[in-house]
Amino acid sequence: MTRRVVLNLDLNENDFDALSLLLAQPQAVAQLVAPQDAREQARVIDVLCEMAGAIEEQGNYLDRQPEVS
Repeated sequence: MTRRVVLNLDLNENDFDALSLLLAQPQAVAQLVAPQDAREQARVIDVLCEMAGAIEEQGNYLDRQPEVS
């Protein structure tokens, strides 16, 4: 079963940098949260990569939008 999760976050630059740092290291995060469970690590890595892709996609979308003055 697949669930669609939509997040709406208001992050300042420092918080966004922290989130980016977290999402840039999915293997390290997975090792910390499930050190003895390779299957769970794979799940964590997949979720973090999916989140990183969604954020990157949104960033690319925002970069293409015309500036409003």
